[in-house]
Order: sequence, then C-alpha cells, then structure tokens
Amino acid sequence: MARLRAAETPPAWRLSSALAFVLAYILFSIVWLLSVSVLSDEAQSGAPSTRTLTLSALLTAIVLSVGIAQWARQRFGEGWLKVLRLLTPSRPAALLAILLFGLGMAWAIDLVGVLLRLKAGQIVPPTLEVLRSGEPLGFLLGVLLAVVFQPVVEGLIFGGLLYPAVARLQGDNRVGILGAALVYMLVALLTSGAQGQWYALIQPFCMALVVLSVRAYTQSVRAAIVARAAFGVFFVLAALFSAGFANVPLPS
Repeated sequence: MARLRAAETPPAWRLSSALAFVLAYILFSIVWLLSVSVLSDEAQSGAPSTRTLTLSALLTAIVLSVGIAQWARQRFGEGWLKVLRLLTPSRPAALLAILLFGLGMAWAIDLVGVLLRLKAGQIVPPTLEVLRSGEPLGFLLGVLLAVVFQPVVEGLIFGGLLYPAVARLQGDNRVGILGAALVYMLVALLTSGAQGQWYALIQPFCMALVVLSVRAYTQSVRAAIVARAAFGVFFVLAALFSAGFANVPLPS
C-alpha cells in the first residue's frame, strides 16, 4: 500500500487534456464503427459482424496511439517517452513478472464472474468475438487488437494521461486509480456494445483497477501496458479453449 501511495513527478498536462483524449477515444470508436459498417454494407442490418467490431476497434487504437505519440513528441520533444513513463521497467524479468501477475488476475476475475453467474455465457468481450469465429484473418486481427493495439492505446490514455492527472488533482493515488477506473468503465459501456453487465461494466472496472494499480505501484506506463496485454492474452486463450484448439484455423 505504501508503494501505491508513493508520490511521483506531477504530469506536464492538465486533466482537461487527458479527458480530451478520452472523448476522442469514444468518438473515434463510434465513427470507425459506423464507417466500417457502411463500407461492409452492414449499416442497415443493425448488428455489425464480429469482424467489423474488431476492425473498427483496431483502427481506433492505431489512430489514437499514433495521435498521442505525435502530440507528445510535439509537446515534449525527444524526451516524450520518458515523460510518458514508457522507458521503465526495462528488465525482461520484471516485465515477465507483470505479465504473469496480469494473467493471474485476469483468470481470477473471470473465475469470479463464472462462480457468481455474471458472465451469462459470454466468453470474451464483443470486440474480440472474432477470435471464436474460425476465420484465420479475423483471428489474426483479434490477436493484434487484444495483445498489442488495445493495451497500448488504453495504457496511454487511461494509465499514461488520465490516472496521473486525477491523482495530482486529488493528491491521492488511490483516488486516481478509482477515478480513472470509473471513467474506463463508462467508456466501455459506451463503446463495447456488450449485452448484460459483465463486459459492459463489471469486468472492465475490475480490469482497470488491476492495470492502474500496477501503474501506480511501478510508476510506469510500460508496466500498465504489459498488465493490460496480459488480459488480452487471457482473452485469446479463453477463445481458443472455448472453440477447441483443433477447430481454430490459425494463420500460417
């Protein structure tokens, strides 16, 4: 708990800047979903396909990750990686420990959902249902989204920009963790399209608490990204086990 409450250098941006990127995340998610639905002739169906959900989320993550990187480079110059706390930890052993911790927490949260019957048959979030579709290309897109691009963009926005801004405003890291987790839950509710409470509210909130606690404990956005990627790895494994490894055509 002492490590979680340890003060760090205040961020060089205001809470309004962080909230602007949160709003951009919501807007880009909606715009890309509508755009991909129109291009794939699904706009009239009222229910986008799993590939459309994954592709729109992937495009949102890529565009915003690049946008945040460009914003940081223009504002902080060559030291933008250090300012965003993306350089540490550098030891592979530390990153592996964070990954394993994240996997364990992902499994524990999922187990609670099963035991309390909160998942209602949902295996993975709606944007990753393509992992269970049996399409090689869709599976590859789902893996890239789950393990790489979604962890990066969410780590940057919620762990890199929003959490330290809230923590500085309230003077308490714990308030920063809780506040950023609540915002993430609301964003998931608006953008995930999940039915029921599990992947719309409960699981995103619990996942954010874990990832942001890692962020506060390590004072590292890189660590938060790795912890979030661990949840993505868990989703991929859950999809494979639910479909049966032999029935999932992995890309060659």
